[in-house]
Amino acid sequence: MHHAETAWRMVIELVTGLGIGFGIGYGLDRLFGTLPIFLILFLLAGLAAGIKVMLGTAQDMQRKAARDMQGDLPKDEG
Repeated sequence: MHHAETAWRMVIELVTGLGIGFGIGYGLDRLFGTLPIFLILFLLAGLAAGIKVMLGTAQDMQRKAARDMQGDLPKDEG
């Protein structure tokens, strides 16, 4: 169940980045009458931001998994 939650979190992070990029780009294009220049630029920026956040989540998962694996190892007595 935990992996499904993390997968949804990563999908939401990516979609949020795209949505924010779309909103900003479309708004600027409407303001300046330059459709679709800013829309494309900010969609790409939103995609990059979403991927960066997803990679951070993946790194956190790896660190947590490594800590959990270390906690499962028996301690040396001697």
